[in-house]
Amino acid sequence: MLIEIWERLRGYHKWIPIEAYVWSASDIRKKLGNRHQVPPDSQFSGELLVWFDDYELPHVGTFVTHETSPLYQLLEGESVEIRYNPLKPDRYYCRPHFLSWAAILTKAVLGIAVFGGFLAWRIWMIFKHRGL
Repeated sequence: MLIEIWERLRGYHKWIPIEAYVWSASDIRKKLGNRHQVPPDSQFSGELLVWFDDYELPHVGTFVTHETSPLYQLLEGESVEIRYNPLKPDRYYCRPHFLSWAAILTKAVLGIAVFGGFLAWRIWMIFKHRGL
């Protein structure tokens, strides 16, 4: 429910849904040739997402992922649903990827809050014990 509200606020609901495929940078160069700009392999530790817009023009997007992400398990040639901006087709949004990073960020913030709360409690106890 909250994710749908956030997506509406960001305008992603207006973007075009499409399947994007996981490819390596070297395979993209082989399949698309030199006529399309593909970043060098050294810039990527992972895979790339490739999708084709309404005019059948290819677009390449990168993603950084971690072990708990649904994209981490994708193999080359497999697909994931994304939404791309019809005005800027190189911009895309992938809900599973966003949710996996949001979960990590939430855990980090909660961990810091718990640690900060414990630290504040401990300092309060020290001052209380000393009668300050």
